[in-house]
Amino acid sequence: MKRIIGIAAAAVLLLAGCGHNTQDQQLNMKTLQKTVGKERIMQTLDQLPPPPMNKSIMQQADADIIAWIKRVDEWTHQVLSAPVTGEMDEYAAQEMRNRLRQVYSYDMADQLIAYFYRRDDTTRTYQAFSSRAMLGLRSEWQEYFLRKEQPSPEQYMIQLTGTNNRSVPRLQHRSVYQVSGDNLIITRFETSS
Repeated sequence: MKRIIGIAAAAVLLLAGCGHNTQDQQLNMKTLQKTVGKERIMQTLDQLPPPPMNKSIMQQADADIIAWIKRVDEWTHQVLSAPVTGEMDEYAAQEMRNRLRQVYSYDMADQLIAYFYRRDDTTRTYQAFSSRAMLGLRSEWQEYFLRKEQPSPEQYMIQLTGTNNRSVPRLQHRSVYQVSGDNLIITRFETSS
């Protein structure tokens, strides 16, 4: 009798475990169905040429530098938003990383992806954090004030402050650019408001 009870208990546990695995498999299948792959993300990214990164940009008028920074911000937002479902596989994430590295340092590109996406190790996918807003320069601000520094011949630092018609809210942007040949590589790009 004890043996029959033991076998029955083992069968119940086994069936409960199978049901759990089936649920996990169903959830994983739903996730994978809306996951953007390499080919699909490349179609989107190929339509998003990176902004010009020539170091001569830093010699332009403040208004032109501000417009360029806003263009970098918009391009970054478009690249990070490329998987329209908010999910991508590892290959798509690598393509996104490669695209970001055309403008950003390796570390900064990795930081951007890690900030906006959570990696799921079980499905090997990346899912967007829906509660995290993208960069803030796309908002309309009335007036921008730019402060540019060049701590060394190979580096530029920019502080950008934006105000709007309300007296209290302000936008603060800080970015650092490393000179690489005739181009700039962004090593820091932070915006808060």
